[in-house]
Amino acid sequence: MQKPDPITLAVVLNNLISIANGMQETAFRCAVTTFIYEIMDCCFGLLDRNAGVIAQSHGILLFLGSLGPATKKSIEIIGRENIEPGDVIISTLPEVTGAHASDALVFMPIFYKDEIFAFASTKSHWQDLGAKDAFPTNSTEAFGEGLRIPPVRLYKAGVMQEEIWKIIELNSRAPELVWGDMQAQVAGCRSAENGVTELLDRYGIDVVDSCIEEMYRYSNAMIKEAIKKIPDGVYEAEDYLDDNGVENDPVKVRVSIEVSGSDITVDLSGSAPEQKGPMNGLLISSLAAARAAIKALTIPEIPANEGFYSAIKVNVPERSVLNANPSAPTFLYAWVAQIILDVVNKALYKVLPEDVPALSGADVCGCGFTGIDPRTGKYWGTLTPCLVGQGGDYYSDGENYLNPLAAGACKNTPSEVLESAYPLIVEKVEFIKDSGGPGRHRGGVGSRTSFRLPYPATFFSFIEKGKTPHWGLFGGKEGLRNYALVRSEKQGEFETLKHPGVQLEKGDTVVVTAGGGGGYGDPFERDPEKVRQDVINKYVSIESAEHDYGVKISPDNFEIDKAATRKLRMKR
Repeated sequence: MQKPDPITLAVVLNNLISIANGMQETAFRCAVTTFIYEIMDCCFGLLDRNAGVIAQSHGILLFLGSLGPATKKSIEIIGRENIEPGDVIISTLPEVTGAHASDALVFMPIFYKDEIFAFASTKSHWQDLGAKDAFPTNSTEAFGEGLRIPPVRLYKAGVMQEEIWKIIELNSRAPELVWGDMQAQVAGCRSAENGVTELLDRYGIDVVDSCIEEMYRYSNAMIKEAIKKIPDGVYEAEDYLDDNGVENDPVKVRVSIEVSGSDITVDLSGSAPEQKGPMNGLLISSLAAARAAIKALTIPEIPANEGFYSAIKVNVPERSVLNANPSAPTFLYAWVAQIILDVVNKALYKVLPEDVPALSGADVCGCGFTGIDPRTGKYWGTLTPCLVGQGGDYYSDGENYLNPLAAGACKNTPSEVLESAYPLIVEKVEFIKDSGGPGRHRGGVGSRTSFRLPYPATFFSFIEKGKTPHWGLFGGKEGLRNYALVRSEKQGEFETLKHPGVQLEKGDTVVVTAGGGGGYGDPFERDPEKVRQDVINKYVSIESAEHDYGVKISPDNFEIDKAATRKLRMKR
């Protein structure tokens, strides 16, 4: 295969990336729920004929890394020889998709001159697929977590298979919402088909294939060169999930990373065994998280593709919390995958001190509401992340009010959208003073969101890192934890982390605290002027400035008492 010239290579590859982004933009304009067009709880990718990743859109990081393996596994089950032009294949089976049943895989082949050239593939969270609860945080088996659809054709040779849709429709509390978002995914895939066909008409199969091959080769070479810069050795770390959703004991996740020249192996042996509750990971999502973690620490600036993934070896033991069996509950798989990203950072921070940040708030701090809207008589439901602070790093303070790494481009739902789309009132969204971990570079501050119900509804939550610390690095301190506080006239006031659903009445409130990131470096080494600005900005209290940073600030004019500050810092 002839190597493409640099200009053709750049034009073709950027066109392929544009096609993947165009899939997402098309879906945004067709979607009917905030899961896609606001939260971006979705992803879109263009895959090669072997289901390797050519290009992908912005979106949930764990979705993106699992699109290729999930699509490949589906093709193996259906049989490549059985796939025809116009087919659209769907699946919600966790061991196939690498996600819980509410995260649906939708993909289609892209034929050119009677041969499969590529696949357009997408994942998105669907409103409801008949799980025992809207968000079953205490399930003990897979069969209560939603409709398990093996890879099947929703469209066959361009013809809608009504029997398949009827099964989905009759197993959903909100079928019209599922239909709308499913069709948005299909529309995204069809936009990719149009884009790829135009590209092949212009350049031909041989040229485009050679550009993709060159991209894979270059990406593989680049990540191997980056891995060489990590000192050879074995690096280990462990961290803990709060609990498994059913039992209260913490759940260990352990990693051992071996680096030898340009080779790197992420071994997740030594992690906790498969759990009784839904805090179990899936093989595909665990692989995606481990690979994403290494890429983020080596060459984060280059778009991801199959060339990167093939360079990173990952071992995930069977029947562990990271690779559960098909009948195990896995609805909270994403929270298990998130900690893989965190624990990889924790293992490598000493040898990559300029690249690894302290721990972020480490969770999407997810909560949601469902009910019957008395104004319409229809079922409604929504969830929204509450945004955390990021960990401080070698160069700067952590960012305020963002989602953690695993969520990628995932966003919260704006208050205006929540109030206009649902019978829900957002009373307040605010930064939390002293929530960022003290450090030479402070952890980003978290947020507090207050919801009030104008009508009765059910509240559910799926919050992690409410018990285990948001750790700092190199002497930095931990950030504030995550939790939700329910204030109910009938049930009183109580704190919760994971809850499958509590019935609330008109006027009841829920306050979600999304914690801060860990600090980086000794807080007493922080520039006193930066501490002063933090106090003025209400990120840090005067008391914390003195106690945690050794900086004495006047409450009257916010001036630094330099003599008192010197004395405080000398006592250390």
